[in-house]
Amino acid sequence: MIRITAIVFSVIGKLNVLLQSIPQAVLGGIMLLLFGTIASVGIQSMIRNKVNFEETRNLVISSIMLTIGVGGAVLRGGDFVLSGVGLSATTGILLNLILSKEKTNAKI
Repeated sequence: MIRITAIVFSVIGKLNVLLQSIPQAVLGGIMLLLFGTIASVGIQSMIRNKVNFEETRNLVISSIMLTIGVGGAVLRGGDFVLSGVGLSATTGILLNLILSKEKTNAKI
């Protein structure tokens, strides 16, 4: 449904002009609310699935993912560019694979 709506907006010129007439400050506010809501839903999903944030591993992974996603980090390599949600998700997957899942009982 969203794709159909986007196609209709792009084809019908008057709707396109109407959307372009929205001030940048209003669009910025909408984007701020949108991305904040997406982050909140993600955190709510983790809590609902009982992710233990008292484990340092889980806290580190979620913190780095949020920082990369919100901070606007970009990974470039030739013609390849990865940023935003894609970079954040890729980083989370890699950290999940790299960081140890087992607790070690270190004896001092």
